[in-house]
Amino acid sequence: MASERTGNTLENKRKHVCVIGAGLTGLTTAYRLSKQGYKVTVLECNLEPGGMASAFSIGREKLEHIYHHIFTSDTYVTSLADELGLSDKMQWFEPKDSLYMAGKLYPFSSPVDLIRFKPIPFVERIRTGLAVLKAKKVDDISRLEEMTAKEWLVSNSGQKAYDSLWDPLLRSKFDNDASRVSAVWIWNKFKLRGNSRGSSVSKEMLGYMDGSFKVLIDALVEAIRKNGGELFLGYTVFGLTKLNGHFRIACMLEDCSSVELEADAVAATISTPRFNAMTGELGLPKEYLSKTSSIQYKGDLCMVMRLRHRLSDYYWTTVCDDLPFVVVVEHTNLTGLRKYGGHIVYLSRYLDITDPLWTQSDSDIFKLFCKGLANMYPDFRPGDVRDWRLTRTRYAQPVIGKKYSVKMPAMNTPQPGVFLAGMAQIYPEDRGMNYAIRLGDQAAEAVSMHLEGSDSNKANCK
Repeated sequence: MASERTGNTLENKRKHVCVIGAGLTGLTTAYRLSKQGYKVTVLECNLEPGGMASAFSIGREKLEHIYHHIFTSDTYVTSLADELGLSDKMQWFEPKDSLYMAGKLYPFSSPVDLIRFKPIPFVERIRTGLAVLKAKKVDDISRLEEMTAKEWLVSNSGQKAYDSLWDPLLRSKFDNDASRVSAVWIWNKFKLRGNSRGSSVSKEMLGYMDGSFKVLIDALVEAIRKNGGELFLGYTVFGLTKLNGHFRIACMLEDCSSVELEADAVAATISTPRFNAMTGELGLPKEYLSKTSSIQYKGDLCMVMRLRHRLSDYYWTTVCDDLPFVVVVEHTNLTGLRKYGGHIVYLSRYLDITDPLWTQSDSDIFKLFCKGLANMYPDFRPGDVRDWRLTRTRYAQPVIGKKYSVKMPAMNTPQPGVFLAGMAQIYPEDRGMNYAIRLGDQAAEAVSMHLEGSDSNKANCK
């Protein structure tokens, strides 16, 4: 168990909330509710909290399994960090980005780089820049919901710009489903990147936390426990039922034994397939289940390498050629070497789990990725890799299609007291730490409103 059970007469009178999932959304939900005085229990199937922001030790530092940074517009992250006394841990950097196309690296950090990007005809470079500015001014996205990103980009940037630039970028996240992604998704990307430049059009600033974002995760866990909440790791929820006005949550532990918990409300901060698997006995209506079942997710393979030498001068390189990975993130080109003991590089690939690459062994994927790096960087040798590890994330990226707002399942499920708050409900924004925290705030508010409305003695909930 990750914590000791504590309780007293007053505590046992409080409404009990079970939060399933200890990613940023789940931890934020639990933190907000515990701060309000609710009794909170967090259940996490993994052996460490943090979800996709979890970290491991490398050298004398902590590092996320999957690359992370924030934008200057990510105010939910910075506000939460301030609230937890971590404002001095946030550091800001000016990245250098590039595109890899036709065997060549092109600088791609500023509007000037776009103008100089010769693989696209000059007129379409201008149109592409104007399309980004146009997207930033869009407030009503209802029309964009009717279009695919491909349709909008071809119309506003041109066919050559789409084929050379935008199609590879969309495929980097959505693989074979790139052509059916909503225009809303690309609109949000343009808006996010534009806002991260602040008052300077040419300079983008990215943030990273000293000690990794595990510092934020640990602070949330500590605050939850300080407020009387509990966190249990290695607890896989497989059943959720309702009996006598309370919810029973059935869990399997690491040793294959099982336990049951009881709660007045449940906030599931997980993927829709996992939610469907555990709620079969609740008898949710078909209309709601049709929405939770329709969400398609891409898996992600993310390899982190520690190298003896850096590959380039760039932090983020989007790969537009046919290589086994779609992005190269040279983390230490953003943050500096610190105490990692080498140059940190992430390689990522989004794909369907039906893709043969998904089931290849870690060592085979390592060899394949090394071959791809050698194609990109002539000076790279496999012997440059000091060590590496591969993280597989089954539900990494929901596919956002047209009219997604109509298809998205509501947070308040048809079963009063059960709430679903996963990354598939961050729309119209894309997944990321900032909106994961916002979703946690919203989930906590929804749970609190339900319990306050059903509890005549509200003083015990505050």
